[in-house]
Amino acid sequence: MLQSLTSRDNEAVRLLGCRRLDAPPYEVRASWVGAVEAVHGQAVVSSPPSTEVTLVDAKTQLLRDGVNQTLLRMRDEAYRQAEPERPKLPRWVRALRLLPQRAEITPKSVSVIERLRLILAEGAPRPALDIKECARLSLEMEALARMLPQGPFAELSQRLALLGQAAWAQLARAEAEAQLLPQFRRFDQPGSSQERRAGVSLGVGLGLGEAGAGTKATFGVSLGVTWGMDNDDEGFVFVNRSKAVSAQATGKGGVGVAALSGLVQGRWQHTESEEFASATAYVQINADQLARGSRRETLGTAARAAVGALIRLFRPGYGNELSNFQRLQQQAADQQQRLGVLLGWLGQRNRSEALPGPARHYAPPCIVDSVRGDACVRAEAAGVGVGLGVAVERIDIKAPVLTPFWQALRQEHGVARKKKIAEQRLAGLGQMAGVLFGPDAKTRPLSRLSGAADAEALRSVDLKTLARAVDCLAAEFEHLCAVAQQVDAGIGRRACGAAVERSLLASWRARSREEALAQMALAHAVLVREVAAREPAEAAVDMLFEKRVLDQRLDELAPRLYAPPIRYDAGKLAQATSFRDLLKLQIRDRSLALSLGGALGEVGLQVSASLTERERLHHNPLRAGDYKDVRVSLTGSVGGSWPLDRVRDALAAQLAAHGLAAEVPAALAGLQASLGAQGSGSLMLLLRFYRPQYQRQADFPADAAGYRLQLIRVSAGGDVGLSLAGGVPVQPGVSVELGLDIGTSATSVLYERWGDNSLSAPLMHYLHLKAVGEEARWLDKRQEQRQALEALCRQLARPDSAVRGEANYFLKRQQWDGTRFFAVVEAFAAGHGSFEAAIEELEALMERQYPQWQIDKQDFAGWEELSLTHESGRAVSE
Repeated sequence: MLQSLTSRDNEAVRLLGCRRLDAPPYEVRASWVGAVEAVHGQAVVSSPPSTEVTLVDAKTQLLRDGVNQTLLRMRDEAYRQAEPERPKLPRWVRALRLLPQRAEITPKSVSVIERLRLILAEGAPRPALDIKECARLSLEMEALARMLPQGPFAELSQRLALLGQAAWAQLARAEAEAQLLPQFRRFDQPGSSQERRAGVSLGVGLGLGEAGAGTKATFGVSLGVTWGMDNDDEGFVFVNRSKAVSAQATGKGGVGVAALSGLVQGRWQHTESEEFASATAYVQINADQLARGSRRETLGTAARAAVGALIRLFRPGYGNELSNFQRLQQQAADQQQRLGVLLGWLGQRNRSEALPGPARHYAPPCIVDSVRGDACVRAEAAGVGVGLGVAVERIDIKAPVLTPFWQALRQEHGVARKKKIAEQRLAGLGQMAGVLFGPDAKTRPLSRLSGAADAEALRSVDLKTLARAVDCLAAEFEHLCAVAQQVDAGIGRRACGAAVERSLLASWRARSREEALAQMALAHAVLVREVAAREPAEAAVDMLFEKRVLDQRLDELAPRLYAPPIRYDAGKLAQATSFRDLLKLQIRDRSLALSLGGALGEVGLQVSASLTERERLHHNPLRAGDYKDVRVSLTGSVGGSWPLDRVRDALAAQLAAHGLAAEVPAALAGLQASLGAQGSGSLMLLLRFYRPQYQRQADFPADAAGYRLQLIRVSAGGDVGLSLAGGVPVQPGVSVELGLDIGTSATSVLYERWGDNSLSAPLMHYLHLKAVGEEARWLDKRQEQRQALEALCRQLARPDSAVRGEANYFLKRQQWDGTRFFAVVEAFAAGHGSFEAAIEELEALMERQYPQWQIDKQDFAGWEELSLTHESGRAVSE
């Protein structure tokens, strides 16, 4: 029990000294001496006992109790620093109150802290601070840091402000995800897309026309760029950036109201695509870049909407603190060491968990190159036209796949599917690791960790030595991370910290963090391989246990090694610590289209039908094969074009007024330009017939093979664009034509139903959702396609149906007796069983197909496994 001695200064209670009631006499005397000295203006304030505090958890959530305890200590420190100097007068003079009394006001720093404590007290039942409280804490700590003199107290306020801002950003990002998911949910539907485009064209026109009769030919080249997002048939979401070059030749001739035109065009397009498992995954990875927010907006104290919009017109990123999410999370992780030191200065021990830093997503882009040729002819008369077109296209897709060293070493089939490539990769791994061995332990890390002089000596060490090597590797990795965070956080003298970091990098034969981390990952891979090579006898139970524990420790260390909580280039590190495969896919299309339409003024209407035959080479056996797509679309358009002759004439008048008209070339004086705007909307019906590639297998029943209806889809699309066109006559009948076009388009799926005589659609979607870890979405998909699945179960009950033969094929591959499966679907078809029982059997069939589906994808002939050479492994240093 403590008995306190206090003084009421500055309208607050201040601890001056304390003693325990059962304290020895010398302690009692010391307490009383402190009190007497305090009365005479020579106060000696005893330090409060050190307490443990937890400010933040591993999810960057600020904990209310820890923040309150810290604010109390900060308030006491603010009182101490703001204490006015006591007058050096005897006590009896001050007691007579002969001098004018000065009113004492609560210090501003104390007011800020007390105001913040009152705000946080309102949310007392909640263990963690909410988004508004985090924003308030951060802003108030920034204000406190500005009003304090330079020193530990001001630095502590700055560090807490940053921690609060990082916690706010974490919560703001979660709110942004919740708001963005409904907006992007439509991209989970195959067939949905959105695109923006811009292009320029340059051409030469030849021809003459008088009194409604004449001919004209145009030869031109176009350059275009597009940015878009779409969903393929399987369910992956792609973000695309494309560049295209096309060359076209057009010809048109007419007499009166009749006209005949033709077009021949060739196009090459290069696309870089970033693949995401779903729209949900896309939003989760990019939420901080898709949304905007700030702490003041969260508190409702931001600038007015009109003012903010005006500022953002000139500075697009103005006020968007959420875009700094990655940087804030990294800074919060970097400063934890320093924050612990400052809390210790305040009399607290920080027990917070280590922050993981931002999650860095890296996937090498997928490269898509396509070549397309088109030819069409169109006849028009009295505003009505009919057209016929043909097109061929070839699309080559190259998708790099990176497999980290340690994951590849854990795979059942080894580091490669082909034995020769596996040997080359292991040899390359050994060659890269060779430089980590040597007599100088300071610069030969694997020798320093294990004590082995070379790789041959490492193979002879026991498991205990390998365990020590793993411990040393983990310790050196943690040391590097700690030093790097200190340097990035600006702790201590930057030159000294940088020198320590350079020393650590040199000990790993590296010149950058990425290279040092790559060397550590390489050492980890060598240890994984050595531990896996140990095969203790079954009788050696202790050795088996040691090996299992060591494998577990290596697996626990790997995620941190490959994604450390420090600043680094994720792309360079991933390239340097992974085996690289190249997945080559191909699509070949042939299309025939017929269109009929007309225009009345600026309004047009067109009906078109097309047949597209597609051959797809794909690693997914449920997408490889032949397609026949029948499309019927109805398109309405409206647009206008406005000549810019008045602008040309006004410019010519200005030049003439200054006597410069004669300097303008005659060709430019005849310049003709126009500005156009177009808008269109369409409805499209798609019937897709599919013949899977697995039907070519010898054991697939012949009577079940052939094209089957895979899906029916109705979609709506819209397009809006602006164009600027101009022609400069060079000589009679010859002109140079320029064009500029910008626009945007979008497509949404209104209705889709799967075919009832094929398992390809439900199998493709079920297995994809399971592979990307979103099985919960299958329930919504099953409800959406309930009618189609009911019809599918009825077809499965028919002995002569194609889908029954297809189901028998899968059951035989699974080595499963289909008696119960067909009995359940037949009972449902006869009206004796429930749909739930039938769909459960179908889902069980698809679940059993999953392992075989994964094997089939790995056996695809388009996989190109690249060997690992010493130079490619050191690419990080380039």
